[in-house]
Amino acid sequence: MSADSGTAQQESKLSWEPRRRMTLDAARKRSANIKRLRLSFLLLAAVIVAVVLLYIVLNILRQDAPPPPLADASGEVRMINPRFSGRDNAGRPYVVIADTATRRIDEPETTDMVNPRLDTAPGADSSQVTARRGVYQAGLKILNLYDHVVLTTPNGYEYQTEHARFFIGIDSIEGDEPVSGTGPMGSVRADGYEIINGGEKVTFSGNVVTHIENRNDEVGDSND
Repeated sequence: MSADSGTAQQESKLSWEPRRRMTLDAARKRSANIKRLRLSFLLLAAVIVAVVLLYIVLNILRQDAPPPPLADASGEVRMINPRFSGRDNAGRPYVVIADTATRRIDEPETTDMVNPRLDTAPGADSSQVTARRGVYQAGLKILNLYDHVVLTTPNGYEYQTEHARFFIGIDSIEGDEPVSGTGPMGSVRADGYEIINGGEKVTFSGNVVTHIENRNDEVGDSND
């Protein structure tokens, strides 16, 4: 072997070592890049899943929530399927709902309702009042009902009249229009009425006519 051949082999060996180091560094960098890409893909997938879930939840909430109020050209605010809730002076809950409600411009706390319904103490002891028209004064907790007013009480009575003024705060109703009612003990007609504390006490006034059933009679006779 000549001196030139030995020198060439030595130079070749020396030049191979840097190339090997460069190849290892490149492999490490490539491996690190792959890990970063994998992590990025995982994060992106998690974000997509979170966005889809959020979209589903928002759609469900949007379906359950009542539509937002609508303002017409006059500035009146009209609500569809409104719901007003609170508690009376004794802490009993109440709920007022309607098909539509329009808030008066000059009286912001007064709302005109179509097909209103009031439930007091929702549940087994609930009294319910329905009508075709209503005016709700939120600040005073007074609901005036007009046109085919129907009141049902927990003790089984149903009253019909053309006007009722419901004092929600004290759970009492009064009216100066003729009223008729039926229940477990019979029926009644009168020119005016007052129902106190959810039906615990009822007072009729003006041309009162009652028909009381005598449950002791086996033949089912009744007394006027």
